[in-house]
Amino acid sequence: MKKSLIALAVLAASGAAMAQSSVTLYGVLDVGFGKVKGEKWGMNNGEGYAGSGDGFNSTSVIGFRGSEDLGGGLKANFNLQTSGLDLSSSGTGLNFGREAWVGLEGAGWGAIQLGRSSSVAAKVMGGYDFNGTSYSSAYDRAGISAVTWYGSSRRSSQVQYVTPNFGGFTLRAGYTAKGDQTATSNSSVGLLGAYGEAKAQYSLGATFANGPLSVSAMAESKAQEGMRTAYAVGASYDLKVVKLAATYNRRETEGVDGYNTIANNTGRGAGGKGWTLAAVAPFGPANVGVQYARNTGADISAVELFANYALSKRTRFYVDFVKTYDQNGVAAVGTTPARPSEPYAIGLGVVHTF
Repeated sequence: MKKSLIALAVLAASGAAMAQSSVTLYGVLDVGFGKVKGEKWGMNNGEGYAGSGDGFNSTSVIGFRGSEDLGGGLKANFNLQTSGLDLSSSGTGLNFGREAWVGLEGAGWGAIQLGRSSSVAAKVMGGYDFNGTSYSSAYDRAGISAVTWYGSSRRSSQVQYVTPNFGGFTLRAGYTAKGDQTATSNSSVGLLGAYGEAKAQYSLGATFANGPLSVSAMAESKAQEGMRTAYAVGASYDLKVVKLAATYNRRETEGVDGYNTIANNTGRGAGGKGWTLAAVAPFGPANVGVQYARNTGADISAVELFANYALSKRTRFYVDFVKTYDQNGVAAVGTTPARPSEPYAIGLGVVHTF
């Protein structure tokens, strides 16, 4: 059950009307069993050869979000969300590594937030991945998920703005100053080649969603010299018996032929560009889906199968499977053993939200 803490508003000395504040504790908890090709089954073991164990289908987190009515249609908002929590081994990320921002919202002009938050790309393009960008996401395992441009669905030190909804149309924009950018350590994220000076970064995305149709477009400028502007377009249509989606995506770097996204535990290193197709069908409290992604820039692809069964509005079972194609094996380095070519990953578990 959601737990809302409603703070008592205080009358100002001038006798002004009281303002109401609210703070909500929320969370996502995901735990289950899984495996990757060549390894054994284990709790949360489906998250790659060096996975974090913070949830196969959804990232386990705890957060606090709140709002204060400032009067005149103006509100102050905030959100603090932890890094991923590993429920299988008590590994915790209790720093607010995923969301840490404060902002203002007005009924007539939209909302602005400052700090670390979900990227504009994640908000604009995330809905076209019907399984919620889980670890089994075919989009990310083929290296062409707009949600994980630059290796993360988050952006630090960003000013982000969203317009009100105008008949189904919304526009989002983001800006990170050059002084807040840092040069990428290529080896830490599996990138090849040398990249130069960090740059100020701009993001712009738009979505039109009305009835069964949704269409989006998104672009993000390069963060460093030697990279490139990333962009994506997507569309979905809900036929009631089945919902369909298609996207096209160009990443921030050139493709690396045969890159092994599961062995290297990152889709970012693949770079490249490509397209995706998805379908999901509801069956009462359950749904089943299939997604395919083809990275033509890295000459790799992935197929994902998934199913969910809702026990309630907040608790569900899931089964996720992803198989990659044309991904090269990775040789042993030091104490790290060799990893197989064309790996797969499978996970089954339970997700509870509150």
